[in-house]
This record gives sequence, C-alpha cells and structure tokens, in this order.
Amino acid sequence: MILTNVLTQYKKNMKAAIAFALLLVFVPVFAIFENVFVSNGSIFLEYTQVELTAIPFFAIPWLVFLLFYSLLMVVIIFSVKKDLSKLKLNFYLREMIQKFALKIFVFFVVFSLALYFFVFLMFLLGVELIWISLAMLVISLLLMFVPQSIVVDEEDVPHAILNNFEFILKNPRGFLQVLVIGAVLLAVTTLVSEIVDMFYFVGSYVSLLLSFILVLPFIEVMKTYLYMLKFDLIKSYLLAGQTKRKRVPEPNPVELGPSEQQ
Repeated sequence: MILTNVLTQYKKNMKAAIAFALLLVFVPVFAIFENVFVSNGSIFLEYTQVELTAIPFFAIPWLVFLLFYSLLMVVIIFSVKKDLSKLKLNFYLREMIQKFALKIFVFFVVFSLALYFFVFLMFLLGVELIWISLAMLVISLLLMFVPQSIVVDEEDVPHAILNNFEFILKNPRGFLQVLVIGAVLLAVTTLVSEIVDMFYFVGSYVSLLLSFILVLPFIEVMKTYLYMLKFDLIKSYLLAGQTKRKRVPEPNPVELGPSEQQ
C-alpha cells in the first residue's frame, strides 16, 4: 500500500521530478576532471587521484551542483508535504524554500568535506578501499532523512540530524523499505546501462538520466511520505482515505409507496 501511495505522489509531482534532469548540465563540467567518472547512474570521485592543485577548480562546480540539488530537493519535499498536510505552498515558495535550500546545502557541503577527510585519514591508516567504501555507504544511509527533517520539521541542521536518528530508530521498517526500493531501482538503472552499452555505448549517461528523473526524486518522495507518517493526524487522514476507497457503497433500499406496491 505504501508503494502505491508513493507512486501516486510521484505522479502528482512529476514536473518536480523531471526538473532533476537539469543537473545533467553539470556532467560535461565534471567530465573535465580525470578523477571524476560516470557509472551506474552516479557521478563518482576517485579520492586516490585527487591533486591538491585541482581541488579549488573542482570545488566551485561541485558547490554550484550541491546548491541546485538542494533547491530541487526542497521543492519536491515541499510538494509532498503540501499534498499530505494541505500546506499553503505559495507562502512557502516565497518565504521558506530559499531558507531550507540553504540549510540542506550547508549540510551537504559539511557532510562532503567530512567524508573527504574521513577517506583521506583512512588511506593514511592503510585501510582497504572496500572497507572505506562500506563505511561511507553506512554513514550516508544513516543520515538519509536529514533533508526531510530540515523541511518537514523546519529544524536547523544539528537538530535535523538528531531527528533523523530518532526517526530511523522508531521506524526501522520504513528505513528498510527505502533501502530495498532504492537498491531495486539502482539495479534496474544498472541493467539498463548494460543493455544500452551493448548497442550505443552511452549506457552510463542513460542510467544517469534515469537516476536524476526517476531514482532520486522517487526516493525523496518515498522518504518524505514515510517521514510525514510520524504525525498521527496525517497518518489517520491517510488511513481514513484508504478505508474510504476500499469501502463499496451498498444500494439504499427503496421504500415503495401504496400506489407503487399495487
């Protein structure tokens, strides 16, 4: 049932999802750098080949990318929040989107820098790459609901991180649902990439397009939907709507008058 509702929300906010395709304009810019490559619907940075002199040149487009990504994420989270809470979106579009986009941007920048120095330290300690990658994945997954907390709870970054952990601890099922659906979607984009590469050798870019307009926005919609369910009023409203749709109205008995009975 949750997956059906998430699909409905994704369809309602298709324009916001397609807007993620605008991020593709950054791909040619990142392609200039030898340590950046596109694979399986993602843009990867090869930490072991980063030169200190190239960091300032890479940082500028990366920061601009994160800023646009943060803005798009706020829009799609707000769109789902509007549908589930009857939010007056016009007010938030004028007053709040820039504020929350900046908070999410700051979170992504600090998180990226922290990951970079973490990887750098692990390499100095001689830790194998596979364990470093696994640790980065776990850390990223454990912070997946921070943007939702920033927008839905209207919190600052430190409190949003705490709310994120609290939500995961109280909703392990929802957390696992996001992981499973995300893994399936990534597997599909990888399969599409391999099939396209058999004919046109542009599978990486096709999978990247699918990631931007399907995987990323769909996962954000799902995360926001699940996060909104922590509010009892909204959860009751959604459950009442599902019950109403399932209920089949029975025909009312018609009482015949004396003339009709005859």
